[in-house]
Amino acid sequence: MNNSIQHRLDRLTDRFDEVAALLSEPETQNNQNKFRTLSQEYAQIAPIVNCYQQFSATLKAIEGAKELLNDSDPELRELAKEELHDAKELASQLTHQLQILLLPKDPNDNRNIYIEVRAGTGGAEAAIFRVISLVCTNATRNSKAGKLRLLAKH
Repeated sequence: MNNSIQHRLDRLTDRFDEVAALLSEPETQNNQNKFRTLSQEYAQIAPIVNCYQQFSATLKAIEGAKELLNDSDPELRELAKEELHDAKELASQLTHQLQILLLPKDPNDNRNIYIEVRAGTGGAEAAIFRVISLVCTNATRNSKAGKLRLLAKH
């Protein structure tokens, strides 16, 4: 991970702690608008900070396993090799997850949208487009809920 991303994650962690402290103050709790804004910010930052903390712990585990590789006990070295392999794999997964979490959010993500596609005006091509868009919409909705299933009726 490069230094700019590391610096950004450190700043987000500091802001996360700051927002948590602000949310616990009675003055903030009495001001509903400020409380709502800070709660939303807290909810947006929390997954990134949690993933980063897990990543940092994994890096420490990698360092500890590397130190144990120099031990004189062969069983301990074997355990260290396994732990090092698992920790490196987890670090790779967490790096990828952090990259996804750090992608900029679309300001319209929280808004609803309605799209109407009719099959009658464009002939067969419009009907095919309608079916494809319905399948893609359902697949997206189900994948966000943790279930990715494409069902097609013939």
